[in-house]
Amino acid sequence: MADLEQAINSGKFSQQRQSSSAPLGQLKMQRVFYTHALLREPWGLKMPAIPSSTMFHLVLDGEAFVSVSGQHVQLMPGDFVLIPHGTGHEIVDTQHSTATDLFEHNLEQITDHYEKLTSNGQGALTTTICGTVLFENEVTASIIKSMPEYIVISTQSSNYPLLVNMIEAIQQETLDEQFATEFIVPKLADILILQCIRAWIARMQTSTTNWLLAYSDKRLASALDKIHTSPSDDIDIDTLARLSAMSRTRFIEYFKQVLGQTPKQYVIEWRLNLARERLQSGNEPIINVALDVGYKSEAALSRAYKSRFGEPPSKTKRRFTQEEH
Repeated sequence: MADLEQAINSGKFSQQRQSSSAPLGQLKMQRVFYTHALLREPWGLKMPAIPSSTMFHLVLDGEAFVSVSGQHVQLMPGDFVLIPHGTGHEIVDTQHSTATDLFEHNLEQITDHYEKLTSNGQGALTTTICGTVLFENEVTASIIKSMPEYIVISTQSSNYPLLVNMIEAIQQETLDEQFATEFIVPKLADILILQCIRAWIARMQTSTTNWLLAYSDKRLASALDKIHTSPSDDIDIDTLARLSAMSRTRFIEYFKQVLGQTPKQYVIEWRLNLARERLQSGNEPIINVALDVGYKSEAALSRAYKSRFGEPPSKTKRRFTQEEH
């Protein structure tokens, strides 16, 4: 853990960039640390922001609440939350106890990348697997930047079957502590993160399946990065064409050739898919979602959203809330 703290302070979490021609096949991770935490109430962990990293929490037993970017997410046994951008956040017990800095807790380093954490409380027990990883190449970094502030895969989610076997394997390893557990758990967690990203990609697919591959195209990568990471901006074709070092006409033609739709159609569909993901993953007001994905009002989002998905945003949000409870 001392090595981790030193790396954070020294800025070693900078992105490593390299070319890629197969985005999903090139989702490469450099493990930083994984922690098996045994937490008895009262407890609360304050996780530091780690630029260029991705963090996750998996609740094995008990319950927890994660607070990230103003949102509060309840996690039940088996629930998994991915925090793609390395955002500072808190994870606390069901009593919402005060969170204290991660490095102030009892940490036992097992290997360079695996450790145990225990709290001093005497109450109800929550056990978790937490971790931080660094993605190594430019294409992967671009994909990660396109993701929301957090992604929850719960036991109630249609995507959960993709994760349940890996979750059970991690739980079994951490409970039994068999030979080489300290080496096996990090590798299983790597696969778990990739499965979570794959589940998100499946939910976010637009009418074309080529947007990930287009990140490998140096002529389109910057334009896609702009669309994906700045959806609230006033994105115009001329700006995207300049980013791609093409004329407006040539850019439109080339974009459609690669992605199967015009840049304008793509921007609209990306914004609407992002809005749907936000509505399904949190309880934030619809107006906030609308503004964050590039619509100037809730009404404007509602019209476009209903035309695309056949129902207003409020119905999507209400249905998700009902399913979760």
